[in-house]
Amino acid sequence: MWLALPCAAADGNAVNGMGLETQASGVFLNAAGEVLTARHAVTGCEKLFALKDGRVVQARVRAVSAEHDLAVISTGLIPYLSATLVQTPPSTMNSIGVFAEAYGPLQKMPDRARILSNAITVPSNDGMLLLSGAKPGASGSAVLNGSGLLLGMVVERISAGTGSAGAGKMPGAVAHAGSGTQVRAVTAAQIADFLRASDIVFSASDAAQLAATQSAAARAMTLSAGIICG
Repeated sequence: MWLALPCAAADGNAVNGMGLETQASGVFLNAAGEVLTARHAVTGCEKLFALKDGRVVQARVRAVSAEHDLAVISTGLIPYLSATLVQTPPSTMNSIGVFAEAYGPLQKMPDRARILSNAITVPSNDGMLLLSGAKPGASGSAVLNGSGLLLGMVVERISAGTGSAGAGKMPGAVAHAGSGTQVRAVTAAQIADFLRASDIVFSASDAAQLAATQSAAARAMTLSAGIICG
């Protein structure tokens, strides 16, 4: 079973952040504490902070991609685990169960250790789409498959309700899957290209990071960080 363990600040400047609300989410990429998140979630911030396990540190933007709405921020936090990107992405024309959730609700999720998935991919010729019940603050959330590999990252809600449309960046919100909301995610391949071009260290593999009965939700909690734009 994966458990969320404490995360320390490398420079010792973390402060207690219990009770703070996050506007977006992110996922740790490497041991240096660099976090992948959505570009729109860190744009226009007078001050930027990362939250993990009740600790808050000031962060700075390291790299951005306007094309794919991606950003990497430097936090100085030392993660217990970092994400592993899937090396051979699955076809976007098949539906598979995945897990994606905002940092805040993830901390309070009951029976987290037993949850394998909470969303499903939607067949599409236009990148990765999910039918998701992710809660507010899901921009920047990791999309994990059953093996615990990173398939993508949530960036955009593209419809809400059956038959409705209207693209727009999520203002920190993804509606319940029961309402028929589709959510767009940037794929692992697009993320990998951006990270290589930005000289960001990351891991990629097709080796399973979880056994078949282990929880993707628990792994997501370990990998995730909260983003506060001040």
